[in-house]
Amino acid sequence: VDICWLLDRRSMLAISLTLLATKRANDHHHHHDHHHHTTTTTTKAKSAVIGANASLLPKQVNVSLVPRECQEWFSARGNLTICRWFPTTCARCKDSDARRGLNALRMQRAIHAWALLPVCAALLCLASWRWWRSLDAAEQQPVDGPQSGWPRFTVELLQLHVAAQLTLEVGAFQAPESCAMQLPEFVSGGGTLRTPLWNHRYTKSSARLEAARRLLLAAWLCFLCLPPRYRRASTCCFLAGVAPYSMFAVLNLTSDMSHTNQPLSLFVVAAALAMPFLGGRDAAGDIAGRWLTQFLALCVLASGYLAAGLSKIRYAGVAAVLNGDWLHFALTEGTSGIRQRSPCPWLLDRVIALDQHVPLLSWGAMAFELLLPALVLVLPAPLRAKYCGYVHLAFVASAIGFHAFNFAVLGANFMSNCVLLGVLGAALLPQVRAGLRQSLAPEDAGRREGACSVSSSLAWAGSLLTLLCLLGWAANNADADSKNEIGAALGLPRPVVHGIDRMFPFSVFAMYTEKRTRKWPKGLAASHAVLLVITSLQLLSAALQYSGHCKLVWRRRDDREARLL
Repeated sequence: VDICWLLDRRSMLAISLTLLATKRANDHHHHHDHHHHTTTTTTKAKSAVIGANASLLPKQVNVSLVPRECQEWFSARGNLTICRWFPTTCARCKDSDARRGLNALRMQRAIHAWALLPVCAALLCLASWRWWRSLDAAEQQPVDGPQSGWPRFTVELLQLHVAAQLTLEVGAFQAPESCAMQLPEFVSGGGTLRTPLWNHRYTKSSARLEAARRLLLAAWLCFLCLPPRYRRASTCCFLAGVAPYSMFAVLNLTSDMSHTNQPLSLFVVAAALAMPFLGGRDAAGDIAGRWLTQFLALCVLASGYLAAGLSKIRYAGVAAVLNGDWLHFALTEGTSGIRQRSPCPWLLDRVIALDQHVPLLSWGAMAFELLLPALVLVLPAPLRAKYCGYVHLAFVASAIGFHAFNFAVLGANFMSNCVLLGVLGAALLPQVRAGLRQSLAPEDAGRREGACSVSSSLAWAGSLLTLLCLLGWAANNADADSKNEIGAALGLPRPVVHGIDRMFPFSVFAMYTEKRTRKWPKGLAASHAVLLVITSLQLLSAALQYSGHCKLVWRRRDDREARLL
């Protein structure tokens, strides 16, 4: 039974009394009398429940089939902050909402969130102050390598992200969605881990996972307390926290099947690779910071939203995208109990009533999920130096607005994505304040010649990693376009989510598409054509950038030889 309505504690008490009366009747009466008595008592309980919640429950309620876990969730959900602010987001017991919400409550009790949350909030304020002070002292000097046109990701900005993510997870503000730090409760509650990447003997022990979580919290709290100038200590503390957190994020993503952890699992690994160089004031630190911004924009955010847009075309078809049928399905019947989960049901009714304007909303969603990510991915380096701030800020603003609209209308909580988008916008702010003027001055070139070999090798190693990740996204989308025949030919296991999505390391993000169309996709050719065009433009942009960099290196070499002669 789909429990899609709100039940308060009085309703739970009425249900308990009903079940107790039924049990006693079964012990003392014959079958006929028992049947009559149970029917009468249940009818009275239904009347009491409906009378207490007339505005929340439908006309027919089968109270005897309410699961125990749902009863526990309905009675305890008021302890979560997000459920007190937006009660309807926690209104249903479907799609593992109850289990995830109860895991969040158990996690908060285990880590003493009542004391830890104010500490995280204070450290978030401290990290914000440090980052704001670093804006005036930051030197956003242009470079001529693969990361040209990208702003630098600083240690202060990484501290801001860690503080925001810890506040989000400790406060369980992503409920009823899952988060990485809930993995010990997921395992202790009988959850099954579905990945061969980690040692199951270790990860199946909830006690060991709780010890790893304590290490994570201690390491990252120390990282937030340390000033960025203590480079070695900050690096050790951050890496000590990244090791358990990346394990938690991957296991939670593949076992609990929550898309909210997919972008974060990629970014923390990239941040761990860049952190040893990030705090340096030399060319290596500058290159590592710019590469991390590039990776966050291209491989984490833009590629993910592009995959979501391609899934709309792949599974719904071009016609459904143009006339808005997929959006009408998502608003009306795409998610069971969507009206009870929507924080603003009146807004949902307004959107559904705009029947003639649904195609315009669909075009706007496709512009965000296809056009803007494609511009972010294929923008050449010369144009990126001039228009990077405009394009990326438009992408960040539209993405945050998209998630705000989805939360208000559909109740979809993607707070972790909003944190990553906010961090990307903060990284772009110094470039915007500088007027988007990115031109290599002769004195800068001369100053960097001494570190040319170090920065060049590091820059191209990062660029190669970015290109491989982008090709991985393209291969994952191509596999989905082939109905997973490419992965089967390569010996990969079949996707575990609806038979189409592997979740990690790359996902197809097929949310809000009709399940029956996932078995018989309607737009495979169109999706593959769009993917082929964007991938070709990416490779062309990378080739042009590499050839331009080689010409610049050869010209500098000729200039040095001419000066020597």
